[in-house]
Amino acid sequence: MTKKSNRIKEVILKRSTFIIFLILILGAFGLLRIVTTHKDIDDVANIDLPIIEILTQIETYQLEQAIAFERAIRYAEEIEPGNNLALQGFSEADSTFRYLAQLVDILLLDSEQTVVDALKQTNQEAQRIKLKGLLLSIRKLESDHTSYEKHALEVVDLLEEGRIDEAVFASERVESEEDQFNKQVEGVLMRHEMFTEALVKIVEQEEVLSMKWIVTLTLLFIILSLLAVYTFSYKIWRPLEDIRTGAERIGRGNLNARIKLTSNSITSDIVDSFNEMADRLSYSQKEIDQFIHFSYSTADDLKAPITNLGSLLDMLGKDNMNTSNFKAILNNAKKTNQQLHKTVNSLVEVNKVREELGSENELLEVDEVLKEVVASNISKIKNANAVIKKDFSECADLDYPKSQLKMIFKHLLINAIAYRDPEKPLQIRVKTKRVSGHTTLIFKDNGLGFDSIKHKEEIFRPYTRLHSHVDGSGLGLYIIKMIIDYHRGGIRVESEPRKGATFAIRLN
Repeated sequence: MTKKSNRIKEVILKRSTFIIFLILILGAFGLLRIVTTHKDIDDVANIDLPIIEILTQIETYQLEQAIAFERAIRYAEEIEPGNNLALQGFSEADSTFRYLAQLVDILLLDSEQTVVDALKQTNQEAQRIKLKGLLLSIRKLESDHTSYEKHALEVVDLLEEGRIDEAVFASERVESEEDQFNKQVEGVLMRHEMFTEALVKIVEQEEVLSMKWIVTLTLLFIILSLLAVYTFSYKIWRPLEDIRTGAERIGRGNLNARIKLTSNSITSDIVDSFNEMADRLSYSQKEIDQFIHFSYSTADDLKAPITNLGSLLDMLGKDNMNTSNFKAILNNAKKTNQQLHKTVNSLVEVNKVREELGSENELLEVDEVLKEVVASNISKIKNANAVIKKDFSECADLDYPKSQLKMIFKHLLINAIAYRDPEKPLQIRVKTKRVSGHTTLIFKDNGLGFDSIKHKEEIFRPYTRLHSHVDGSGLGLYIIKMIIDYHRGGIRVESEPRKGATFAIRLN
């Protein structure tokens, strides 16, 4: 018997894998959302905040630069011979202006490089669009600041030359450029801060949305898990309840109780095992009933010769026994002993077959097994002038206990010889067929035959002889039926008087 796979184990593994898969999906989703959110936060921390800081410094230094420029003009207007204080103030304001102008230039270059580096780092399309716009604005600031710085230095040079009126007139243009530059810096800074604030809000919204999704998926996962557990438990509980009910019915003596399930039931292997157990119990009960019947039949078969033997012994004990009577009684005693011997041997053979029913299957060549049986009964075959024709081309090999297949061949062959028709040569045909995945042995003879419709049940009972002239045990077909029933096979007989008999035996 092939080993059955544990279907419950397979289903548990599949369901567990499914639940683990759901957990992995939920975990992956949550991790992805966390990574994405952290990336957005990193962009704010590593890109937006440094840029805002630089732009704020540029705005601050630009205001200080404008103050230094105005101070330089005021001190230049106060410069007179002997006024060293005004000259010193102009010099300090000029130096401060030039220093701050360099700082603003450096910061503008730093901010441009920061934006360029940020464009390389970020993968967010919205962030990239913002940074590209910011890069254009910073480059515009660089150009405007260069123009502003150039014109401012020209004014300072005029002041140094003492051309105050020209310097004051030119300073109006510088102040206009300064005011325009300050507005541009303030505008860029405000737009960047607004975008950063919007991005932070988006990140916060995404965090809230992520939590909602995680909670939703968690609830969905819990619902699916509960449904899976409930369905799985029900699919196990229902068959187990049927098994319990079936066991109670069998316990009450109903050995025909069986459980029916759909083919995809996860407990099909347990149900199959239960039904197989019920089949075995039914078979065992049938065997017990047959054995009881066999015991009664054996007792009946033994009763007559034992009684006869006792009467013969009583007759031998009488005083008036003469020689002729003694010989007659002795001959009758010998015949009775032979009958007892034959019955006892048959009983031993039946018990031996019953003990060997659980033998392991072997891969057999049917032709080789038949040859062994023929060789063991060659004298009987020759005496009956029997001709055996065989055809095992359709199924040459068979997985079956060898001793039991030999027993089937032996009793079929002995029956064919015993019940041969004396008016024609005995012909026996043996062949195998493959029918619906089962091996069927067909054994046909042209002997005396019998009415198979009338005697279809009777012929398989122990000690049954349909022809009184045949000297046999009457156990051959009983033994064959016992073997076939054990292997859950089947046997069908077709026969008519004077037309032989055909036995179709499904071996497995």
